[in-house]
Amino acid sequence: MVKTTQIVLLIAPFILSNSSYDSQELPKTFKDCEGCPEMVVIPKGSVYIGSYEEEIGRKKGERNRVKATIKKSFAIARTEVTLGQYRAFMTETKYKSNVAYWKGEPLVGCNYFDGKSYGYVADHNWQNPGYPQREDDPVVCVSWSDANAYANWLTNKTGRTYRVPSTVEFEYASRAGSSSPWFWGTDPEDACEYANVGDRAFAEKFPTRESFPCTDGYVFTTKVGRFKPNSFGLYDMVGNAWEWTNDCFQTDLTSAPVDGTSWIDNTEEACTWRTPKGGSWISGITWSRAAVRSRDGADYRSFMLGFRVAAVIKK
Repeated sequence: MVKTTQIVLLIAPFILSNSSYDSQELPKTFKDCEGCPEMVVIPKGSVYIGSYEEEIGRKKGERNRVKATIKKSFAIARTEVTLGQYRAFMTETKYKSNVAYWKGEPLVGCNYFDGKSYGYVADHNWQNPGYPQREDDPVVCVSWSDANAYANWLTNKTGRTYRVPSTVEFEYASRAGSSSPWFWGTDPEDACEYANVGDRAFAEKFPTRESFPCTDGYVFTTKVGRFKPNSFGLYDMVGNAWEWTNDCFQTDLTSAPVDGTSWIDNTEEACTWRTPKGGSWISGITWSRAAVRSRDGADYRSFMLGFRVAAVIKK
């Protein structure tokens, strides 16, 4: 308890919101087809994104605190894309994934952590990430390219423009008006009410990994929407699976857009790296915050990495 109290005191100054959004537009949801993701309309408005230098667990290269303003409402999936939803896409399209390469060598399968080290396992894939999954768990072992192909499939299927959300859209939607490290506030002990993260159950299997001082009851992924939603009615914006965003990875975020558009004019390596956000079932306190970001190749696949889609609102 003493350790947790110290953590809360360290991050308590960041709980103030300083955000505004048009709450009159909520709630609105829609589904464009049977089996399509349920979409939530996210209202236009402003919120502070990024992290203070003093924020607990702040990583090198995180965006400095800055005001983001979304001038037009958009929609984002209420949950991560599930295994069942992705299976429908694969069955209908017979889609073939790109092969990832590292130093000129193909990476076959999906990246996996055995408790000691990471490495690609050839027979692991979205149907077998190395642990049991149900059809309503978030699909993992999918690349940004796979997520983009799924979004394009929805576009062609429904006539509405679907896409992988930008990093600003994702963080704006995740915060839901909050300005704290997590949308629920500052207390790590509250995490297990809202997110499937690295908890005490996880720590028993992976004792060398950082974990939250609470128990959510799941070591790996679990059913989407099982935990409490944020104020926008979105589930698993923290935890369960890391989620791809559309932005090319940028080392320097000084000139990064804050209007919700994707930053895809990266001339270095032709945007071969993208920017996952949100943390997953394997993430502890520092790797699950709203401001945190990762850096992974566009064709990279991991047993902790999935996605959700965003969509344009028809007027």
